[in-house]
Amino acid sequence: MNNIFHSIIEFLFLIYGVSTFAIYIGIIIYSRKAIIRTKKEAAFLDINLIKGAKDLPSITLVAPAYNEGKTIVTNVRSLLSIQYPVYELIISNDGSTDDSLKQLINVFDLELISFYKGATEIECAPIKAIYKSNNPKYASLTVVDKENGGRSDAINAGIAYAKSDLVLCTDADCIIEQDALLKMVRPYLEALEEEVIASGGAIGIANDSVIINGTIKEIRLPKKLISRIQIVEYIRAFLLGRMAWGEIGGLMLVSGAFGLYPKHRLLEVGGFDKDTIGEDLELCIRLRRHMEDLKLKYKVVYIPETLCWTESPSTFKIYVSQRDRWARGLWETIFKHKALFFNKKYNNMGKYYFPYWVFFELGAPIAELLGMVYITYLVFFVGLVWSNTVALFIAVYLAGCMFSTIAILMYSFNYSHYSKPKMIFKLLLAAYLEPFYSHPILLYAQLKGFLKKIFNIDTGWGIMTRTGFNEEETGIEVGNNSFNS
Repeated sequence: MNNIFHSIIEFLFLIYGVSTFAIYIGIIIYSRKAIIRTKKEAAFLDINLIKGAKDLPSITLVAPAYNEGKTIVTNVRSLLSIQYPVYELIISNDGSTDDSLKQLINVFDLELISFYKGATEIECAPIKAIYKSNNPKYASLTVVDKENGGRSDAINAGIAYAKSDLVLCTDADCIIEQDALLKMVRPYLEALEEEVIASGGAIGIANDSVIINGTIKEIRLPKKLISRIQIVEYIRAFLLGRMAWGEIGGLMLVSGAFGLYPKHRLLEVGGFDKDTIGEDLELCIRLRRHMEDLKLKYKVVYIPETLCWTESPSTFKIYVSQRDRWARGLWETIFKHKALFFNKKYNNMGKYYFPYWVFFELGAPIAELLGMVYITYLVFFVGLVWSNTVALFIAVYLAGCMFSTIAILMYSFNYSHYSKPKMIFKLLLAAYLEPFYSHPILLYAQLKGFLKKIFNIDTGWGIMTRTGFNEEETGIEVGNNSFNS
């Protein structure tokens, strides 16, 4: 009987492992296909042609800010330097208790304006004041000062006051490439039969890079290994994962730090969910459900090029806090939309894409924990064939490293950010150290987040202490360009 039990358990682990491996092989194939396709499309519809167009959709950038005093001026300068004919920047100050608002008022010469205090199209915490700049160079800047309501609430406030066709949701701690909007709007211009309900771009890590006047001038690898490993994580997730899922119409997540949406669709679904900590995943799934219910053709698009840069956690304490929060957000969203699970009404989303998230995103840390428990049981009560166990460990380790290696090389060969041989070597070294250095901590953080949801322990967003960027100033006025004047 014990032999049958062990055989069943080991068979289930084998099926899960083989399925995971097969999925990653498919992801690599479709990611490569998608990269080739997007490069051809980019050559056909050059951003210089987009830049000169006179009928482009207007865009509002909405950036929530809470106690971002160390980076707020740098990031607003960056957001004001973006090249796009018609755009507005709304900074939604979510009840900051530091000097964030004071810095914005002083640096950008802001003054109070009158505004309508009645009900908005999207519910949000009370608005205290709205500011515009006296300086024509910053005419596109609006600051909404509101009561604290959380990130989603702050974004919703920005959406409520946006006057544009499209809304780009980002973070006040992000630095966006100057031509990012020209590239992000491309899918909306190309859309014919299917409506684009969300467009996302890759996120890069700017720790220890050189930033001048809010613009990335030199990409450098972070000095700390934990931050370098996160670059590997991001490349895997964005270039392989999201690129491949976008290629087959299965993309379920657009990063909350850099996502572009049609404003009217955001209004139809009520904006971001204030009760879900994984608001970006939840919104994308809710938008897809909305379009499925309306029986409209749609797609979610991913831009593989890194267009947005942020500061990543530089200590394990902050890293655990972030990944704990992500795990809780995933758990909340999966259970909130559990009706999708194998629901034919929602077509491929219900039959394939959502179940993937259940089994291989939510389920992966749980499966790993169960595997560790089973191996521990075998060690103490049954006995292990150590040669087979070591061989299996090496095979799993090398398989994981292989996927990371492919992701790094694909990114380095197709994009210029980490194309130097020394950079590639350091990223590969980080990838091969990741399973021993940070993955156990990641697993701990994910399981910690799951346990908090199981036992209904609410800790909010947790800690995300920022050290600020290595910024230099040249005296050049950011925002003084032909697109903002």
